[in-house]
Amino acid sequence: MVDVVPSEEHAAGHWAPEFPGQRPPFEQGNQLALRHGAYSPRKVEPLAAELVASVLAEEATSYLRAVHWRPAVWAWARAEAQAQLLSEYLAKAGEVSGDGVGDLRAEDVKAAYLLLHRAETRATKERGRLGLDPLSAARLGRDRAAAQLDTAQAMAELDRQERERQAREDEEAES
Repeated sequence: MVDVVPSEEHAAGHWAPEFPGQRPPFEQGNQLALRHGAYSPRKVEPLAAELVASVLAEEATSYLRAVHWRPAVWAWARAEAQAQLLSEYLAKAGEVSGDGVGDLRAEDVKAAYLLLHRAETRATKERGRLGLDPLSAARLGRDRAAAQLDTAQAMAELDRQERERQAREDEEAES
């Protein structure tokens, strides 16, 4: 059984190996087991924050600044960040060996590609919902223009009815 209680030396910040070749304990916040970072908030959130800031800075997407859009914008940004991290991870792995696999096992590559596919699918879906791709932006613009036209027509109709009512009242007052 392994002793899980830190030694006095370790607790005091001094560590000495108990046997030859023993490595020192992992530092707090280490990233040794981190592969691509797509599951790590420490990696995903900063990238997502950059994406959110850039999309909210655009005048064409100013409607996304409304509070009720915030969860959807962050969901899209996290999916985009995960896809970016996975793409970089797979590209770097391929550069190491030149065969597209690098030092990774085939199962690791397959898992990363599957995760990349899911992240890209989610990002594409969210992009469409937010109006961030050309087709959905055009549809959103068309729908907004139609809504403005409907509103303008309704206002014109109300104005016409008000003028007719006023004209009737004026006729009744003259008689």
